[in-house]
Amino acid sequence: MRNSIALAVVLLTFPAVAQTLSQSESQLHFFKVWNHVKYYHPALASGTINADTLFLENIDIVDKIKNQADFNKFIATFLVKLPKATKKAAKVKGKMHMQNRDTKWYTSARFFTSENKKKLKAIFENRYTDSIHYYIPNIRFSSEIPHEAEYPFPATENIPYPYRMLTAAKIQGAVDYLFPHKYLMDKNFDTLLFEKLPLLTNCTKRQDHEDLLLQLVSAFNDTHAFKFIKQVNYREKIIKNSFFPPFKYVVFDDRIIVTEIVIPEFCTKADIREGDAILKINNEKVSTLVNTISSKISVSNRPTLRHYLSDYIRNLVWQADTKDLNLSMSRNGSETTKAVEFIYNRDAANIKKITEYINTTYPDQRQDGKLDIMPGEIVYFKIGETARFYESVSEDKTYSTMDSLLTIASKHKGIIFDMRSYPDWGGFVAFVYKKFGIAPNRFADYFEINKKEVGTYIINNDPTTYNNPEIIANGSPYKGKVVIIVNPETLSQSEWNTMNLQNIFPQSVTIGEQSAGADGDEKMFMLPGGYKMNFTGNAIFYTNGTNAQRKGVRIDKHFPLTPETLLKSKDYLLDEAIKIIKE
Repeated sequence: MRNSIALAVVLLTFPAVAQTLSQSESQLHFFKVWNHVKYYHPALASGTINADTLFLENIDIVDKIKNQADFNKFIATFLVKLPKATKKAAKVKGKMHMQNRDTKWYTSARFFTSENKKKLKAIFENRYTDSIHYYIPNIRFSSEIPHEAEYPFPATENIPYPYRMLTAAKIQGAVDYLFPHKYLMDKNFDTLLFEKLPLLTNCTKRQDHEDLLLQLVSAFNDTHAFKFIKQVNYREKIIKNSFFPPFKYVVFDDRIIVTEIVIPEFCTKADIREGDAILKINNEKVSTLVNTISSKISVSNRPTLRHYLSDYIRNLVWQADTKDLNLSMSRNGSETTKAVEFIYNRDAANIKKITEYINTTYPDQRQDGKLDIMPGEIVYFKIGETARFYESVSEDKTYSTMDSLLTIASKHKGIIFDMRSYPDWGGFVAFVYKKFGIAPNRFADYFEINKKEVGTYIINNDPTTYNNPEIIANGSPYKGKVVIIVNPETLSQSEWNTMNLQNIFPQSVTIGEQSAGADGDEKMFMLPGGYKMNFTGNAIFYTNGTNAQRKGVRIDKHFPLTPETLLKSKDYLLDEAIKIIKE
């Protein structure tokens, strides 16, 4: 397994004799021990001893350790001060997701003495197994990780050293014990953290600290963690996204395609047209810029990275220090470099023009309760515009209204479910199941954190996890054609709903691009400085064992976004969906 191999590089290379240690080596091994104690020792897992206090009381001692022998003496003292754990942990019954489990860092590593190995093993064997864990949410789908203090510091101040180390240790603990997809991360986190610890130790500015945090969170390779970029105070300086182009665009791996003109006078002056391809920005290849920004934002897969970089409002790709950029462009096979003026986000007059453009070009969300019927006897549902069906009627008429709408849909040739958004109503697919589904409707395997061995996950076989117990299927399968459209905007609950629809309609054809690859309940972990770190907290698989994380939902017909498809049609995926139903 890739993580075990990489971990060995950092944690298993020390001989049994006394050896000089770097500060980073001492820190990293202390972090591993502290998290082991935090999540397994009954005194900490029950909240009797505060884990943060224990860390802050000892980090200065760790920093003074100069060799392996002294480190082991410290660990022996550190562990012996804890109350002795004597309650043997019982074995857990049920299907388990255990890919993240790794005890080799202390059971096989030559770094720890045999006595310390025994102590660490004893803590694991006598670990805390009660249903209420001080550092785990009580309810499986609760988002907030409990009892992680905010430790607010003014944005203008650097985070004090002990709390920078506490931050690093907490992120490492989240990876090892709370993130079910550690085994899918591109980089071994301990190796990455080992590389960054000297910088975290010595950084003197809050901006530098936040830059390093972005790099550590990016390593999750999890689209739920993408929103961490909004948490940093200095993102404009780190990401360099203060300057907006006078045109909209779509980012590909090696080029950026101009798709719409936002401020005509700027584009006319620079001779920018729709369809132009940008190959370099200030003589830097687009591919280089994409890879640079990818190290500071977390996404599950490459299509989702490109999708978020294409978002005009987020404005992440340009990395501009000034409003004047030189763009190397290609048009009709001819390449040229053009000076283009961008719009500074403090330029009120031109930002107003951008705002007005966005407000007029993005249609308002539909509010009526009417069914959307397209030519060719096709019913069209957009997952982000379904709340209007129940909001347009009184609460006592929701059931009858949905039954009536879906009865009408059942008489049409085809149904398109457009899942390229986040659901605005969690109950919509439940009513689709009620109308067309057949019980039992087990469309996924949901693994929740196993509180009897934190860091592993146990399958949830409760039927209510998968279907609303108040909604009973009528058992009237739909006989027409069904097409499900997905792309990187198909995220989390939208991916979960897509898996459900695929099971309700076995004849369905799912088309589009790779989805966001972040199914499972989102968790939020508070870090020192008031930063909220989100990530996927439970593991979702198809019932045949196919992984949903990073990979996304199953796609039957893959239609990737290309420069050609982008310019060929306003919505090429919807065109393909209609074509499939009409065939």
